[in-house]
Formats: sequence, C-alpha cells, structure tokens
Amino acid sequence: MQDFFNTSPIVVKQPKRFFIDESEYHCYDQYGRHLAHIHEVGLDSGMQALRFLAGNTAGFARKLMVNDAYRRPRLYIEKSWAMWTASTTIAWPNGQPIGYIDQDFKLFKAGFRLLDPWKRHLGTIKGDFWGFDFQILDANNHEVARVNRKVADLGELFTAADTYVLWSRYPNLPEPLKTLVIASGITVDLVLAEGKR
Repeated sequence: MQDFFNTSPIVVKQPKRFFIDESEYHCYDQYGRHLAHIHEVGLDSGMQALRFLAGNTAGFARKLMVNDAYRRPRLYIEKSWAMWTASTTIAWPNGQPIGYIDQDFKLFKAGFRLLDPWKRHLGTIKGDFWGFDFQILDANNHEVARVNRKVADLGELFTAADTYVLWSRYPNLPEPLKTLVIASGITVDLVLAEGKR
C-alpha cells in the first residue's frame, strides 16, 4: 500500500453530493489505489441545519481528519471562520500545529501563504485567474509542486464534487513544508470552493 506522504501525484476527489453540506474527500494514487479518506469531524445537528438553511456556507469553519488507507489518523485540518480570507491550521492528529495555509487576498487570482507553526514564511501558492492551476513555491520562489483542478465530467457537473491533482516535484522536501504541500491539495478546495452554491 502506498504511503499518503510519499506519493506523487495524489488525486484528491470529492464524492458526488447533491444536498449534503459536509466536507469529505478521498485521495488516490495515479493508478486509482486508495491513499486516504478525509472527513469532517465535530459537525453537530445544529450546524448541519444551519448549513442547510444558509444560501452559501463558504465562510463557515470546518474541521477535517485525514485517515490513511489503514484508517489511521495522520493529519488534522481546521479552516477558521472567515468573511474574506481564511486561515487553515494543519496539525498532527493530537492537535500539535505543523503550520498554516493562510489565504492571501489577490485581485482576480487565488493565493495562499505557507507558514510554519510560528507564522514564519515558508512559501506561497499562486493560482491562475480561473482557479484551475496552482503553483506552489518555496521561500526562494522556486516551484516545488503544482495543484491542478480537473474539469468536472457530466455526472459531477451539477453536484458539489471536485477533483484536484497534486504534483510534487521533490519527494524529500524539508518539514514542515512537505506536509503543508501535501495538505494544499485539500486546502485549496476547502477554502475556495467548499460550501459555495
């Protein structure tokens, strides 16, 4: 079984959903082998009802647990409530922060800053105008990975399902940059698309 942290590319895929507003993703390798399951945790019935009534839940806080193919918790991702720009905490399952992926306000483009646990700059994510191609750069502005959003097929067109592919250029990036890069394949959708109707 492939390890979630040492596979490239990683295909991040959402299941097809029509009326359910609960974050969930599956990760696969390029051969379709299952690497990880990401699901929302701590979502109570009151919040589910509020999301159902709200027209757009993009700014809502979301907490996700990343379990590997053996169902072992590997990462915790928490997106804070945000009106304009979101901050996402990437942590170990016990809650110890690994770093942050903070949304960077850019006119007509999607951008993020990769930060270590002390909020020191590690790199950036630069998106194109359409939000389909994202370049991940280290602190020296050198490309270390890419995230590409795939066009939905006909079966997914009217659902909330999205698919992203994370291409890491270097298998041995230093920590915490390596883990932040892996988490970016999920975080990009979580911040930019999840909950929008």
